[in-house]
Amino acid sequence: MKIAEHRFLRFILPSKAFAAVEADTRKWQTECPKCQLVRDAWEAGCVLYKAGCNNPATGINSKSLALCPACGEKSMHVIRLKPEHNAWEKKQEIAQQQD
Repeated sequence: MKIAEHRFLRFILPSKAFAAVEADTRKWQTECPKCQLVRDAWEAGCVLYKAGCNNPATGINSKSLALCPACGEKSMHVIRLKPEHNAWEKKQEIAQQQD
């Protein structure tokens, strides 16, 4: 699977800013609704710098039309926070462990 190169961003941004954009984007993942393939958002070609969650309970930010490299279908892929970066999920897990 070819990783998105983000050449334009690399060209226009200073190296520190580019690294910050990449780090923020890597907190997110995309999921194909057809085959449930989960990919890193940065590798899928997304840029989500300082993005917020529209729904903290699910971690979902938005959806994006994309071609899935696994099943070859074009569909609305869900963009969500990776579980390790979803503070709401962490709080729920801690609350369940304390009960």
